[in-house]
Amino acid sequence: MKSTTRIGENAVKLIESQLAQHAGAVLEALARFEPDATVRSWFETIRAIEELINLPGEINDDVLASALFDLNLEPMEFDLRRLKFILHYLGYYYGAAFAQRQKVLLLQLSAMQHSFAMAGHLPVAIGLSTVANAIGYLQSRRRHLMGLLYIIPQACKGTSRMADLDTLNWMLPQAEISGTTITGLLQQRAMSELHDDFKLYVEPHGFTASHHYHTLDDMSLEAERVPIIDLASDAAPVEYEPVPSDRVFSAAELRNDIALMEAAFAEFKLEDTAFAGLASVVRDLSWQVEDDFWVTISPQDLDALADEHRVSLPHRRLLTASSPTFVAALNCHAAFVPFEGALRSSVTSLSRFLYNFKNVCLYSKRRFQIRSGFIFEERIKEELAKQGFEVHPIKRIDRKEFDVVATRDGIVFNIQCKNNLVDPSWIDLDPARFIRTNRTLERYYERAIIKERSREELLKNRLSMDRVEPFVITRFPIVTSNPRISSLSRIREFSIKADAILNANPVT
Repeated sequence: MKSTTRIGENAVKLIESQLAQHAGAVLEALARFEPDATVRSWFETIRAIEELINLPGEINDDVLASALFDLNLEPMEFDLRRLKFILHYLGYYYGAAFAQRQKVLLLQLSAMQHSFAMAGHLPVAIGLSTVANAIGYLQSRRRHLMGLLYIIPQACKGTSRMADLDTLNWMLPQAEISGTTITGLLQQRAMSELHDDFKLYVEPHGFTASHHYHTLDDMSLEAERVPIIDLASDAAPVEYEPVPSDRVFSAAELRNDIALMEAAFAEFKLEDTAFAGLASVVRDLSWQVEDDFWVTISPQDLDALADEHRVSLPHRRLLTASSPTFVAALNCHAAFVPFEGALRSSVTSLSRFLYNFKNVCLYSKRRFQIRSGFIFEERIKEELAKQGFEVHPIKRIDRKEFDVVATRDGIVFNIQCKNNLVDPSWIDLDPARFIRTNRTLERYYERAIIKERSREELLKNRLSMDRVEPFVITRFPIVTSNPRISSLSRIREFSIKADAILNANPVT
């Protein structure tokens, strides 16, 4: 297929058509399978993937770490003797069942690397070329892999059983080819509304666009007002349970996660929100864990537990996936999936659910909004200092407030920090709201830049410098063509971006 370019209405029609085709392709691919066996097999594969992703922070054996993470997954270079050595020591540290899960996963990843390479999907093939690369790749696809899990009860209507050895053969192409294409097309649909010069380029292996929207922070995580890592060091001491040394995940670690969330966000009275009831439910469930990982419970018993802890009906509904479409599944954070007449979850799914629900409870709190703004400013100051800027302790001049003031090479950088919420799920589930919010915020931020232009004499006089440049950095990314507006997710590029603007507008 030759490369072509679509603009205007033609681009939008193609996007809508492709969205329908890829969403339908996922449902069609899964329709032949029996749902309960597929939930079991895919959930088990996700367990192995989560374990692999977390191994870099777990392994203290340098020889094993080097042997594992440098392992070449390209079939022609795949060293089975080296794999045997790796599995021996993984079994020694984490048990035979863990080693077996990693063996199955690594063999499947090698097969998928070859499959994507032969099909010409070179970026994916490179992403799966070594174990280290595969960890980064799988981390970037977590949302799509979990989305497939959530859609299984609705999509799987047949009788075929998905074998454990074939899960990636069936599921990874759906996540990569259809899943990432869907998320990309949803973003590009929004871009077409927000940019008059939007162009969609149709390539042999997918689509690219003239404008891009970067939604994720480090580690492929979605932006949030305050990540727990920004508060954990200042939290009250937590009495953690000892965790098994031969487990990457455990019920004890889940209870420790809850304790850390409660301590880190205690200043915002998290215990007085609906979080407390659901945290109590999860704590109780953690004592019913099978293999220190799985939780299986009947809907009736889960309801009884929710009643005991006074969890409202709307909030308990969030616990269980009921995604009617793959797009909805991509934005789901549920803990449980229907399974054999019961509900199935894991310690990682329960922790992920509570972490997301914590944000639901806190985002409306005024104190949290204000405090998160100050934490955001401190994060920007730290990042700028790493890039060679001198950050000044200026907060107010003549009763005029400033967020972050930094200097470099005789130039003052006056940075406004904006913490306005833009939920990335709006792009998928409520595009009209996303577009409306984006336009409002873009105008607001541009007015903020103009306002700072009118106050630059205050900074010139205070710092004895002749040039002041205003910028806006947002906590939640927005779509904009204004180079002076950027997001925290791109903060490491700020110095380069600032230099480009300064060079394009030299002082005359």
